[in-house]
Amino acid sequence: MMNAQTTKIALLLAASAVTMALTGCGGSDGNDGNPGEPGGEPAPAIQTLNFTFDKSVVTNGVPSVEFTVTNEDDLPVVGLQKMRFAAAQLIPQGATGAGNASQWQYFGDETCDVAATCPGTFVDKKNGHYSYTFNMNLTANAKITYNDQLAQRVLIRAYNTPLPDGTQVPNSNAFVDFTADTGAAATYSRKIVATESCNTCHQDLANVKHGGAYSDVNYCATCHTAGKVGVGKEFNVLVHAKHKDLTLGSLESCQSCHAANDAAPDWGNWSRIPTAATCGSCHSTVDFAAGKGHSQQLDNSNCIACHNSDWTAELHTGKTADKKAVIAQLGIQATLVGQTDDTAVLTVSILDKDGNAIDAATVQDKIKRLETVTNVGPNFPIMGYNKSPGSGAAKIAKDLVKDGALQDGVTLVDGKLVFTTPALPFGTGDTDTAFTFIGLEMCSTGTSLTACTVDSATTSMKAELAFGTKSGNTPSMRHVNSVNFSTCQGCHSDTFEIHKGHHSGFVMTEQVSHAKDANGKAIVGVDACVACHTPDGTYASGANKGAFEMKLHVIHGEQGVIKECTQCHNDFNLDAFKVKGALATSAGKYTTPITATCTSCHAPESIGHGLENMGAIVNGDYVQANQAAQSETCFYCHKPTPTDHTQVKM
Repeated sequence: MMNAQTTKIALLLAASAVTMALTGCGGSDGNDGNPGEPGGEPAPAIQTLNFTFDKSVVTNGVPSVEFTVTNEDDLPVVGLQKMRFAAAQLIPQGATGAGNASQWQYFGDETCDVAATCPGTFVDKKNGHYSYTFNMNLTANAKITYNDQLAQRVLIRAYNTPLPDGTQVPNSNAFVDFTADTGAAATYSRKIVATESCNTCHQDLANVKHGGAYSDVNYCATCHTAGKVGVGKEFNVLVHAKHKDLTLGSLESCQSCHAANDAAPDWGNWSRIPTAATCGSCHSTVDFAAGKGHSQQLDNSNCIACHNSDWTAELHTGKTADKKAVIAQLGIQATLVGQTDDTAVLTVSILDKDGNAIDAATVQDKIKRLETVTNVGPNFPIMGYNKSPGSGAAKIAKDLVKDGALQDGVTLVDGKLVFTTPALPFGTGDTDTAFTFIGLEMCSTGTSLTACTVDSATTSMKAELAFGTKSGNTPSMRHVNSVNFSTCQGCHSDTFEIHKGHHSGFVMTEQVSHAKDANGKAIVGVDACVACHTPDGTYASGANKGAFEMKLHVIHGEQGVIKECTQCHNDFNLDAFKVKGALATSAGKYTTPITATCTSCHAPESIGHGLENMGAIVNGDYVQANQAAQSETCFYCHKPTPTDHTQVKM
C-alpha cells in the first residue's frame, strides 16, 4: 500500500460501525458525497482497499485520524468490522548521537473489533469516511518520551473480516506521517525501501510472515524497532540477516532493494548513513565494539569519516557493474546441422560487442570453459542425463574449450569452433530435432578479459541455444509461453549465472530466444534447461525429481519464497502435456506427467482423491507409466490457471 502522502488516487479503507457501540451496515445506502469525494451506493465488491488520510493530529497527547476508504473502482467502502491502529514517532538522524541513523519509536497499538471491543472511538460515517481517536495518551508512555516536534506516524491494518452483508475484504495496510499539532506533512522521513522492491521477489509482501497481515514494508520497519522487538530483530538488522545468505544474484547489489522510488525518498540512506548495527547485519563476522575484523568502534560517530557515501556505494555495487561490463563484451552464435549418419555438426562463432563474428583464436586463451550439451526432442527430450531406459542414450556433454585449450575432436575452421557429435537417436516428429545448449565462461579481472591462469576469476557469459534437424525441415521448438525468464531475473538478477561452478554458468538473454511476444519483443524462455533436466531426471535418475517440469517447483518450494504460481508463471500451457511421456519421480520409478508435475508442489494425499482413479500411475515402472501417460483424466474436471490453479470446470 502506498504512502497516502504520495499517492495521486484516493487510497481509502472500509468502514466499521457508526461508533463502537453500533454495528455497521455493509449494504446500506451511502450518503451523497461532497464534490470530488466518495458518495452514493457503497462498493458491491472489494478487491483492493485504498486509503486517503484527511486529517491527522495529536491533541493533548492523544492521536486521531480521519480517513476515507474506497475500492479499486473508487467507490466508498462501508462497514469494515476490524482494524488495528498503531502510533509511532521518528527520532531524526543524529539526534541520539553523532552518526546514528533515524529511528522509529513504537508507542503501541489498539485493535478495534466492532463485534467485540474497541479501545478508542471509531466512527463510520457510512459514506466511505471514517475516524478513529486513540484511547492511549502518548505522554503516559513509560518507555518513550513523546515529543510533539517530531514526525508522528499512524498505521492502520484493516483485517479481512467480511462486511455485515458478507462482502469479503482483503487484509490491507495504510499509514500517514504528519506534524503533531497541525497535521501537516512531516518534514523528514525514514522510507528507505519501497514495497515494490520487496514484491519483485515476494510478489505480495503479506505472504512472507504474520499470516498475510502486513503488505507494506513501512509497517514492518515501524514495528521492528528497538524497544518493541528483541535485539537482532530490529528491521535494519533482521532484513539483512535474512537475505544475506540467500544465493540470489540480485542481492549482490544493495541497490536491488535500495532503489530510487517515489515511495522511498530516503533510499540513499544505505550508503549515506553507515552504522555498526546495519553494516554488521551483513558483515556478521565483524565485531565493531571488540575491534574484531575492523578497527574498534564504540559508537557510530566515526563511520562516515572513512566510509563516505560514494565509496560505500561503489564498493557495494561494483561487483555487479563489473560483471555486466564483461558480459557485454562478447557473445556467441551457433548452428547445428543433422547428418545422414545420425551425427550433427555444431559450429560456434564468437561475437564481439556489436554482434560481429571474430576469430575464436584471438580470445581462446581467455576462455575458461566453452561447454555444450546436446539432446534430441525439444518438447520431450529422449536422451537422459544418464542413459534413458527408452532410447538407451544419454545427453552429449562436450567442452569445446577448457582452460584456453581446444578439446579433443574440436577444430578451428575459419575462426569458428567445430565439433561433430556422436550418433544421435533421431526419429520423426519432435525427435527429428536436436538442440544444443551452450555456456561460455571467460577469465576476467575487473571489467577486462584476461588470459586464464590457475587462480583466475571468471565471469559467465550469455548462453546460446541452437536447433537442427536431420531431415533439413524446420526444427520443432519447446513452448516458451509458460514462464518468461524475466520473472527469474526479478529475484536472481539479469546477470544470474545459472549453475556456475559445476557448469560454465549460463546467463540467459535474448541470445537464447527463438520466439517473440505480441509486441514483437524477444521472449527469453527457460526451455534450454531441458537439455540436462530431462524426463528421466538428472544425475540421480529421478531421485531428486530433476525433470524440468518438477525441479523448479521442488527447489523453490524448499526455499519458501515462491508461494503463488503467478510469481513465475504468466500462463499454463496445458496442451504441452499432450506430447509428454512419464517423468522419473524416484530412482528408476516413473509417474504420469500431469500427476508428476502437480505432486512436485502438492503432497499426493492433499489432492483429495485417489490419483490412480484418474488414470495416473505413481512411481510405476518405465513402460507402464509411459503407456498411461496420455490416459490421465485430470483436465476433464480441472482447469488450472496461474491465478487459480485449483479451478474446476463446472
